[in-house]
Amino acid sequence: MKTAIVTLAIGDKYGRMFRKWFLPGWKQYAARHGIDILVIDEPIDTSTRAQQRSPAWQKCILHRHPKTRQYNQIAWIDADVRINPMAPNIFDSCPVGKVSAVDDYASPSRAEHDSLLAGLYAKWDSSGIEYIRNLTPQEYHGRFGLMCSHDHVVQTGVMVFAPDISESLFEKVYNNYEDRGHASWNYEMRPLSYEILESGLVNWINPRFNSMWLAYEQLYYPFLRKYAHLELQIMRLISLGRVNLKRECVANAFDNSFFLHFAGGSADYCLLDPREPST
Repeated sequence: MKTAIVTLAIGDKYGRMFRKWFLPGWKQYAARHGIDILVIDEPIDTSTRAQQRSPAWQKCILHRHPKTRQYNQIAWIDADVRINPMAPNIFDSCPVGKVSAVDDYASPSRAEHDSLLAGLYAKWDSSGIEYIRNLTPQEYHGRFGLMCSHDHVVQTGVMVFAPDISESLFEKVYNNYEDRGHASWNYEMRPLSYEILESGLVNWINPRFNSMWLAYEQLYYPFLRKYAHLELQIMRLISLGRVNLKRECVANAFDNSFFLHFAGGSADYCLLDPREPST
């Protein structure tokens, strides 16, 4: 089995961020398990249509990149995922012929995810923040116009699959769906999740392979969000070495995760040393 971790880091800003804060841990992890790393720094599709939607969609056409064809399986990992170098080999739990991923609505557990959403929605309602209400997997897909009875959602930030599955299944999503234009629609995730579920090819893996820092923070460290208005002052104190509470919280989440995903624009990854595990 020849395997590779693949990601997309386009542009100087994102390339520098990825190389400084994420790639060192990826290299340690890949070296431990004999996995190659492929960082794509140019768009695979340069058409006008591709330029008008998020680069996240290009994970659906990885099979078009000439270097991916040499691998039996590839693990797509978003570039804002911090890999714990001591994590087990993700490919060990991913059979060839399947699309392996985390169930977003059961991470870290179904009950905790339900509690997380209920708490977030109550907070946003009281603050007058606009959002798309997706309390259930059926609502998550249905808001996009995808009517299905599946009780799961594929979190597409980490997926393991063979290039031929990308060609036969993911290409369909790339060609047949459009970006809704706002981050709250999650770019390609809703239609890609739907089509993977409909195909019957999904293989669920340990949620620790795609732990969401924002969810972790909301569930286990809500006091950090309570004082979010003091973020700039807290970060300044952290830089002076006088406050380490948030750093310790992020480090604890990282220690308890295989892959820690800083989705939603969070920059809290900078609280972790980019060169070494936190322990």
